[in-house]
Amino acid sequence: MGRFFSAWLMRFVQPSRLMAIYAVINTVLAAVGALFPGWTGMIALLLTSFFMSLMFPTIFAQGIRGLGETAKLGASLIVMAIIGGAVLTPVMGLLSIHFGGLAAAYAVPALAYVLIAFYSFADMRLVKSDPSALTAREA
Repeated sequence: MGRFFSAWLMRFVQPSRLMAIYAVINTVLAAVGALFPGWTGMIALLLTSFFMSLMFPTIFAQGIRGLGETAKLGASLIVMAIIGGAVLTPVMGLLSIHFGGLAAAYAVPALAYVLIAFYSFADMRLVKSDPSALTAREA
């Protein structure tokens, strides 16, 4: 549902801006999940899925935009970078063991969402400084 709604919303909002908004929302939701264990935290973490649905496709599109002949290599590297998510899971496990609960471990995805927000804001600045960087669909 999140992906379809986000695709519709991108007709009115620049993808980088929408992803930045979603990343900030997910940062807050992950922080709520970390700070309020129980039903409140669980519901907040469930809501992150709605906003996360936009992130990989948008990061992928932003990442290969303007690469020209090297787009295949760039696309391959972005797909291989997904393994980075597999590294974060054991870090979350170590934090949950160290702090005696899973709630504190959700600081890890919160930090990841902060990084995605910075990436989105940087892309918004790039597009603002060079409007030709937008694809025809985004313009």
